[in-house]
Amino acid sequence: MTDNFIPSKSTPREAGDAKRRRDRVRKLRGFFRSLSSHALISFVGLFFLIPFLWMVLTAFKSTQDVFHTPPRWLPYDNVLVDVDGEKLPLYNVQTNDGVRQLAAAAIVEGVGTFVDPANPAVQMEYKIQRGEVKIAEPIMRVHFNWKNFPDAMERGSRPGVGASFWVYFKNSLVIAFISIVGTLLSNTPVAYAFARIKFPGRDLLFIVILATMMLPYQVTMIPLYLFFNDFLGWGNSFLPLVVPTFFANAYDVFLLRQFFRTIPEEMCDAARVDGASEWQIFTRLIIPLSVPVLATVTVFTFLWAWNDFTGPLLFLTSPKNFTMALGLQDFQGQRTMVWNQLMAASVVFTVPIIIAFFFAQKTFIQGIKLTGSKE
Repeated sequence: MTDNFIPSKSTPREAGDAKRRRDRVRKLRGFFRSLSSHALISFVGLFFLIPFLWMVLTAFKSTQDVFHTPPRWLPYDNVLVDVDGEKLPLYNVQTNDGVRQLAAAAIVEGVGTFVDPANPAVQMEYKIQRGEVKIAEPIMRVHFNWKNFPDAMERGSRPGVGASFWVYFKNSLVIAFISIVGTLLSNTPVAYAFARIKFPGRDLLFIVILATMMLPYQVTMIPLYLFFNDFLGWGNSFLPLVVPTFFANAYDVFLLRQFFRTIPEEMCDAARVDGASEWQIFTRLIIPLSVPVLATVTVFTFLWAWNDFTGPLLFLTSPKNFTMALGLQDFQGQRTMVWNQLMAASVVFTVPIIIAFFFAQKTFIQGIKLTGSKE
């Protein structure tokens, strides 16, 4: 090795090739990073998507197909043929003349009575299964059984007490609507005061309000029940469920305050210079600029009111006042469980939530991003 080593200088062409190689490696690395993150998000999303799809598809299955082994994703039902004006299921039956397609007139204790649809006067009897060999196997087709929905609505009804799924649906909508109105009316002025108006002890009071978020509902459940039910006499009514929404809660106050603080103070100062009062600034400047976060609070409140089970269970005793959550629980407790109809009722329960989310999706996500982006 010599002490006078001088590194060779790369030519412009070699430098250009090296730069292109680095760019290719950078793009390839970015592609795989994006691919892995999307794959991870999709994998996590499957934990929520698969049960939802299973619920929706089971809502369209026949009772026979619900218990099919192994389970199938798509809903199947028997192929029916018209025999003397009666719809009978069609079977593939192994006979002495080979496999024939026969209609099952009756199946009793593993023995089926079959008729040929072309010659229904002649009846034949075959065992459905002999050992592990299936002698008669139903012919199935993909069929979406829409009748499960009206059957579920009818099964969940109690005509004697004026309760039905549509009554539960209406009760849930009424509670959700009043809760949204109460939440928006009570939380927005409180959040504005904490965000824009300076008064002694403001920050300490805000911390105390935030501290109430650490108090679980189970702790206040019994005192609230005694207060609303025994002291005010509001039992078996919607009042204990909707009146508290007209008093600000810590979570929505925090969410709205965070958004209000992102609106430039200079805009409010300009309005004050023009002679606007705090109320005019709040109603004519802050509220119109806060549509995204108001939509977010609306969606959160709707989801909370629609899914709430403990509150209605605590205060509502008459079936005609039940909400959808209680109606589903009541449906499960009735006689024999019919799983496809239960899934149909669950789909009806879930559809308003999906509709609300998709209608407010863009504004909802914008509100979430803005409230969490800046203090």
